[in-house]
Amino acid sequence: MTNPLTLTLPELAERWHTPAPQALSRLLQQALPLYFYFDGLVFNFGDKWLRAGGDAHDVQDLEAQQARLSTAEIDLQRQNLHQLGLLKLTQWEDALSPEALQQLRAEVGRLNADVERLSARLKDRAGQRQRQVRNGLLRAAPRTLQEIVRQGRAPFPQFAFLPGPSAGVDGTLVALEDGFPLMNSLGEADLVVAMGDVLAAESR
Repeated sequence: MTNPLTLTLPELAERWHTPAPQALSRLLQQALPLYFYFDGLVFNFGDKWLRAGGDAHDVQDLEAQQARLSTAEIDLQRQNLHQLGLLKLTQWEDALSPEALQQLRAEVGRLNADVERLSARLKDRAGQRQRQVRNGLLRAAPRTLQEIVRQGRAPFPQFAFLPGPSAGVDGTLVALEDGFPLMNSLGEADLVVAMGDVLAAESR
């Protein structure tokens, strides 16, 4: 009979005829990796641009530029209509000189370019984020596993590792976002171990 590729921790506990906490402790003592299933966005830990909040500065800059552009466009429109004799300026407005009017036109052009650039940058970021979807197993961090050992459950992790090339080598540290379905915690029943690691543990 062909062995499965993975076992859940409860399945392993049944195989070893031992309670799940003891099976988990035995795996940790041998530094064998445990995994959990994740369906959501996964980002390299150091990628501050794509991770949540990475766009905060650009969003604030875009909003400020859009607000200034709206005001500048209204001012320019009113000055143009005034020059054509189609609008009388209020007492709080001064007619601009040709030089000042040219500067205002240049500012509107610059602001339009900035708004277009920032909008395109944020749109590209949104597209890149959606390409970071992972549907599969991630390696649980030691801190998460230690919490499960102590408490039976751990808050659903914000960080984990991509599966590494071997039991002794961690993969890339990644940040997790927008998991589906939303899970608040991980428990023993959510943990998975590779059958190859099970056989290695048994051989010891």
